[in-house]
Amino acid sequence: MPEKFNIDPDWLRQKALEHEGIAADTRKWAAPPSEWLNSFPDTYGKIAHPVHQALLRYYTARERAGNALADEHQYTADSLREAALAYERADGDGVRDIRMWDGGGHDPNQQLVPTGPGGPGAGPTDGGPAGGGPAGGPPGRPSVGSGPNGAAPSGPSGPQDPTATGPDAGRQTPLVTGPNTGGPGAVPAAASAGGPGTTGMDSTSSVVPPAGSIPPGGPGGGPGGPGAGPFDDRSGAQSGSRFDVPPVPFVSPFAAAVAKAKDEAAEPAYVVGDQVDDDLVLAKTLLGGLLAATDSSAVGLHWAVAVLRGPGGAGVFVTSNEGRGWLPPSVFLPREVSTPWLWDEVLSEADEAGSPWEGVSDPARILVEFGLAWGPKAAAQLSALVSSGPLDPGLRARFSDVPMEGLVGPSHDLDLRAFTPDTADRLGLTGSAAALNDVASVPDNRVHARCVELAVDAHSQVGAGGTPPEAAGARGLRQRILTALQAGRPVPEALWQELRDADDLLAAAMMSRRVDVGRVDPGQLRVDDNPALRAMVFERRCNELALLLADEEQTRQHLRDAVYAHEQIVEHPQFVAAPAAVSAGEPQRVDRPAASSAQVTAPPSGAVSAPAVSVTPPATPPPATDNRS
Repeated sequence: MPEKFNIDPDWLRQKALEHEGIAADTRKWAAPPSEWLNSFPDTYGKIAHPVHQALLRYYTARERAGNALADEHQYTADSLREAALAYERADGDGVRDIRMWDGGGHDPNQQLVPTGPGGPGAGPTDGGPAGGGPAGGPPGRPSVGSGPNGAAPSGPSGPQDPTATGPDAGRQTPLVTGPNTGGPGAVPAAASAGGPGTTGMDSTSSVVPPAGSIPPGGPGGGPGGPGAGPFDDRSGAQSGSRFDVPPVPFVSPFAAAVAKAKDEAAEPAYVVGDQVDDDLVLAKTLLGGLLAATDSSAVGLHWAVAVLRGPGGAGVFVTSNEGRGWLPPSVFLPREVSTPWLWDEVLSEADEAGSPWEGVSDPARILVEFGLAWGPKAAAQLSALVSSGPLDPGLRARFSDVPMEGLVGPSHDLDLRAFTPDTADRLGLTGSAAALNDVASVPDNRVHARCVELAVDAHSQVGAGGTPPEAAGARGLRQRILTALQAGRPVPEALWQELRDADDLLAAAMMSRRVDVGRVDPGQLRVDDNPALRAMVFERRCNELALLLADEEQTRQHLRDAVYAHEQIVEHPQFVAAPAAVSAGEPQRVDRPAASSAQVTAPPSGAVSAPAVSVTPPATPPPATDNRS
C-alpha cells in the first residue's frame, strides 16, 4: 500500500468540468419532445389516446431518471472542487504551522480546543485524501470510508436539517455505476467495516482515510470542509481560532451503535478467527432502531432492511409492506439509507405505471426483487437481509450464501427519535423538490393552517374516487374532526381515540388484500393492479394526516410529516386526481307568454264544406263499334 498520495488540485478541477459536461448532456437527452407530444393527439386522433398516455409516462420517467443522474454528476463536480480547495488550504495550513513553531518545544495548537467535524480550514495532516473513500455518491449521502478508529462517514455530505429549504435537500439520486462510485444508499465504512473495539473488518470495505481528514461539505448546507455552505445550528460548534487543528474524527450515533452491536455479537463465542458478518449486524441495528422508534402497532405491518454491496461500498435500503414503502413519522434515519421506491418507475417495464411491488405482503421479498433489478446496474449483490416478519424459506434456499434473519425485534441501542447531523426525516429521504419548496415557503404562523389544508385536500380527493366499505367508519370520524377544526371548535379526545381505533381496524382489514408471492420464483414477480388495496392505503394516509392535528401545537416537523403523507397519495403513479368542480349558473325562471283569449271552434253550420263524392263503376258495358278500315 503506498505511504502517501499525490493529488493535483488542478486535476480534480478538470474532472469536475468533465462531470458538469456529462450533467448538461444528460439533461439535454432526458428532456421530453414536448412539441411532438403536444401535437400527437391532433396528428393521430383520439383513437391513439392510450398510446399518448403511455408515451407521457415513459418520457416522464426518463426525464426523472436523467435529471437524477445529472444531479449526481453535478454534485460530484461540486465535491471535486471542494476537495481541491481543501487540499490547497491543507497545504497552506501545514506551512503556516511549521512557521508558527517557536522552536522551544511549544506547539501553539496544543492549547486550542479541537474543532468539530465542521471546523474550517483543517485538512489531512499526512497528505491523505480529504474525501476519504471513493469519490462520488448520491447527494445527501457520504462516500464510503472511515477513520481507523471508527470515524464517521467521510464523504461529501453535510448534516441534513429536516427544515432544509433547498430544492434538493435530502433528495437521494441514483448511483453512477463505475469503479469509483458508491451504490445507492451507500453507508460509511465506520458503520459497515468496523468501529471502536470491533472484532474485524470486511475485506471488501473501502479505502480507509487518515485520521483527521475533513469530509467536504455538501452543497446547500452541512458542516464540512472549506467552501461548504451554511449549516444547521444543531450540527455542533465551530472554533473561531486562526490556529484550527485537524478535526477530531466524529463517530456518528449510527456508526457507534453498529460497532457496539458487532462487539456484542462476537462476545459469546470468543473463537479465534471467527468473523462477525458486518452487513448483517448493520442491517439488524438499523431495523431494530426503526422498530423501537415506531409508534405504529398496526396488525400486519412489517419492515425489512437489505444491504447491497458492490465495488464502491455498501448500500442500505429499507421498506415496509404498506403502500410504496411507507415510513413512520418523526423518525430520523441515517442519510446513507435509501428506499427502492425511489427507483421503481425507472426499473419497471415500459407498460407499467410504477409500483411494481405494491401489495406484496413480505417486505423482504420487495428488497430481493429490487436487488435483482438494480444490482446488475450498480455491480452490487445482496449481502444481508433482515425483516421484522418471518422470512420465506424459499428466499433462504435461493440465496443460501446471503446472511438473513427474520422476526427481528426492536432495539434501543440506536435512537432514531432524535435528530442528529447524520440523519434525515422521511421527507428528506424521499421527498420531491416541489415538496421541500412547499415546506420552505410556509411561514411559521401558517404551519397549523397548512397542515389542516393538506388533511382536507387529501380527504376530499380520496373520497371523490369512492370509499371502500372497510374505511367508511374512519371516513365519517375524519369528516367530523376536520369540520370541527375548520370551524375552530375543539375536538374531544374520545373522537381522536375512535379514529385511531378505526385506523387499526382498517390496517387489519388490509391483510387479506395483500398478495403472498412465496410460490413465485425471485425475479419472476409480476403483481396485478390492486385498486381496492390502494384505496385502503390512501384512506390510512388520510387518517394519518388527520391524527397529526391531534397535538395542540403543530411544529414544522409536523408540517414535513404531513407533506410526506400527502405526497404518498397525490404523487402515487396511479393516483387520479379528482376533476375540478364545475359551477353551474344560478337558476332563472322564464315566464311563458300569455295564451291568446281566442279559441279555435268548429265551423258554423252555414259554412261551405266539400261534397262527399263517391265513384262507382258503370253498370253496362261500353257499346260495340264497327270495324272500319
